[in-house]
Amino acid sequence: CCAEEEDKTKTTKKKETSSSSSAQQNNPPAPPKKVTVLSLLHKKRKGKKITMVTAYDYPSALHVDRAGIDVLLVGDSCAMVELGFETTQPMTLDQMVHHCQAVKRGAPNRPLLVGDMPLGTYEYDDLDVALKNAYRLVKDGGMDAVKMEGGSIARA
Repeated sequence: CCAEEEDKTKTTKKKETSSSSSAQQNNPPAPPKKVTVLSLLHKKRKGKKITMVTAYDYPSALHVDRAGIDVLLVGDSCAMVELGFETTQPMTLDQMVHHCQAVKRGAPNRPLLVGDMPLGTYEYDDLDVALKNAYRLVKDGGMDAVKMEGGSIARA
């Protein structure tokens, strides 16, 4: 009597477990929502913290993505941290695109991806050159935004 009921209970539990695990296999979790400038603004207005990390390569970007970081910067500091230069000045746009592509592959879905514009790629009187270079980081590098630093009011 009791052994039969116990067997029925085990069988029922096995069916429930197998059906719920097969349901999980058929319906993988939805990827997290993409962080945008607008979603960052909403977060700021709500007084929530915004997280940002720098990464230069695929494995680092994987960890950043899995950690749920909001913004991932591919910085020109890569010249010093990854490539062994004394300063960031030797970093080229081609090198930045290369590192941006690797980071994009590691974190393709969630974080807002920002690529640094290396020194010498936007300090031109001809705005078209700067825009073309920024576009390379977005189109070829897969970045969502670009960061420039060292500008002056006189150039604005």
